[in-house]
Amino acid sequence: MSNQAPLDYTVPSFPSLYVPIIGEPQSQNYLYHLTDIWRFTLFWTLILYLGTHAAVASFAVAVQWRNYKRMWAVPVVYVLVSGFEALLAGSLVGLMFVFFPFYPPVYEGVVVLTMG
Repeated sequence: MSNQAPLDYTVPSFPSLYVPIIGEPQSQNYLYHLTDIWRFTLFWTLILYLGTHAAVASFAVAVQWRNYKRMWAVPVVYVLVSGFEALLAGSLVGLMFVFFPFYPPVYEGVVVLTMG
């Protein structure tokens, strides 16, 4: 794959680069620009982190509903924490795809560092 974008290049639509259900069967899309790669990685990281943290916060609220006066803070804190984690992890991984395109040990190290 060349680093040069084709002349007729347009940024693929969200949510994916390749969706066989709604896309054309043999169409494949690529991202060429740094901002496009970063944004795609950041958006998907935000979606996954926010969804996971929202599920855990919902469970925490359901289990501790007796303390309803303070439980409103749990989802707020979880959303703020997940947003910060997703911003950090999505930015790091998105930028790593640009600087080290196909070097998996680097990605594993980034995941270990950001996830703990």
